[in-house]
Amino acid sequence: MENPEQTQEISKSAKLETWLRALQVAQLLVINPHGLGGVILRAHSGPVRDRWLAYLNTIAQLGGMRLPLRKMPLGISDENLIGGIDLDQTLRTGKAVLRQGLLAQCDQQLLLMPMAERVEVGAVAKVVSALDNGFISIERDGQSRRIESHFGVVALDEGIEDDEHPNEKIRQRAAFLLNLDILGWRDLPETDDDFVPDSQSLQDARENFSNVTVSGDSLNALVGVAEQLGVISIRALNLAINTAKCLAAFDSEDEVSSMHLQRAIALVLSPRATRMPQSAPPEEEELPSESDEQAENEQDPVDQEPPPPETPPEDEKQEEEREQEDEQEPESNTETPQALEDEILEAAQAAIPADLLARLADLADLKSPKGMGGKTGAVKVGRMRGRPLGNMPGMPEGGKTLSIIDTLRAAVPWQRVRRAEMLAAGKNVPHGKIMIRKEDFRIKRYQERTQTLTMFIVDASGSSAMHRLAEAKGAVELLLAECYIRRDQVAVMSFRGSTAELILAPTRSLVKAKRALSGLPGGGGTPLSRAIDESFEVASTSMRKGLTPALVFLTDGRANIAKDGSPGRPKAMEDAQQSARAASYYSFKSLWIDTSPQARDEGKAMAALLGSMYLPLPNAGANEVSQAIMQGLKKA
Repeated sequence: MENPEQTQEISKSAKLETWLRALQVAQLLVINPHGLGGVILRAHSGPVRDRWLAYLNTIAQLGGMRLPLRKMPLGISDENLIGGIDLDQTLRTGKAVLRQGLLAQCDQQLLLMPMAERVEVGAVAKVVSALDNGFISIERDGQSRRIESHFGVVALDEGIEDDEHPNEKIRQRAAFLLNLDILGWRDLPETDDDFVPDSQSLQDARENFSNVTVSGDSLNALVGVAEQLGVISIRALNLAINTAKCLAAFDSEDEVSSMHLQRAIALVLSPRATRMPQSAPPEEEELPSESDEQAENEQDPVDQEPPPPETPPEDEKQEEEREQEDEQEPESNTETPQALEDEILEAAQAAIPADLLARLADLADLKSPKGMGGKTGAVKVGRMRGRPLGNMPGMPEGGKTLSIIDTLRAAVPWQRVRRAEMLAAGKNVPHGKIMIRKEDFRIKRYQERTQTLTMFIVDASGSSAMHRLAEAKGAVELLLAECYIRRDQVAVMSFRGSTAELILAPTRSLVKAKRALSGLPGGGGTPLSRAIDESFEVASTSMRKGLTPALVFLTDGRANIAKDGSPGRPKAMEDAQQSARAASYYSFKSLWIDTSPQARDEGKAMAALLGSMYLPLPNAGANEVSQAIMQGLKKA
């Protein structure tokens, strides 16, 4: 039995180690902010995060940064982020004047991104582009300019839900992933004064970073450890190399050592590990020892063959080579690449988070096959409503909205030319007015989501009616009510006998849907191929009308009516499979509910051909079927 006090002491030491690692990350960010990309800091607002940010600010000022942390507002506009035309100065001077945005002002500094999990995709794309290229390109309204900017990102992950995380593109470019939520104020040391380096060492490290080299053996060992940890990103390897070079530069060394590699892997690769490394089997198990060979030779003296005459010279050569290696080892004092990799792997394995396997299991549970859409449909660009997406040339007609500011920006650079043209033509030039022409008009664009059409394809054949047609009807009624709450359009198609009939065209009327479903008869054959063809044709038509189709099949999948109406299970199944292959090219989201009493291979195979999410529901009533389908909707 372990002593509780000892367990608590170990826990405190682990938390202290986490805090010291966070302080080291702050030092490395100051040495090379752009080469390391930045840090994803998982921490909610509180004294622990404030203390780390204060430490980072102090270290940055010691390292020579004038304004180390520049805050990026959550809803920042493109003009303020990357720069653009200064409208005020342009109107005053009569010519286009460009102004720098926030990213250009962050050169050799750190960009602080509060609530990074809520930053819009457009802003993330611009930040990522600047990180990759090292400059900001401003090209708008006939003006072009390139501004050098090398900065790092401090992204604050303040998500509450488990699925709230910063954009993956930012995570890939940030060298460090820190989690300070596991720390409390009492877990920290009283002061961090003992961990503050002198400013000269930081400035020397920033200057000497480019002079640090990495040997080929170290690179091979780094790649081997990354493979063992399941890290397959080249970008992560480059970040680990830059981290090791920063550590070596901070220690005033010209080459990366194994100790620097161990620390870099613990900081960069271990938090990104996707599997636990497997230790290599001992050499004793791979190769038999000399004593075992002698024992075997003694047991079988009859079968023992005389040694060939070439053996003594080879043994002598091997002994000479070993002696030469022994003589060289004290001089070079180097390790073999395999030994170096094993040493680094052991240190990396110790730095892997303890809950890695649990987190990987949770991620595996969240991954689901191709399924249904949720509340909203696909994203499209409109000109009436939605999230602003920029502007485009055009006339404000047909309900389109004029963007006044963008129109003025397009017209201002041409004022001098237009005045000169009017003077040359002998016309009076209006003073204090902006001359706007047709080509200057800009209209607003918006990003909006289309409405979803949830279409239910219900098997009303004799086999389904004999099994659970009543449960399927009840489940569809419950789902129809849910779709009505989400403001989705719904449609119902039934197939029986030799035809597939659309008994309810796309509508938002819940009363019509229930009335059409209540009168659904049962009995007859199963024309599955007809149902697949007709349902995907309706879905394709709805998509051309601006809807996002999602299909729910409720059937046992046992087709017995061919496409030409002739009975026979083999031909009917062949036609159904052919229709499923053709329908899979549409790439519509679909869900296949197997309503047979026991799950059958026919339904599973058909769902695979369609690319649908397969859900077998043996011995389930209407409520269970409805809950299972809604769970499938939420997963997607």
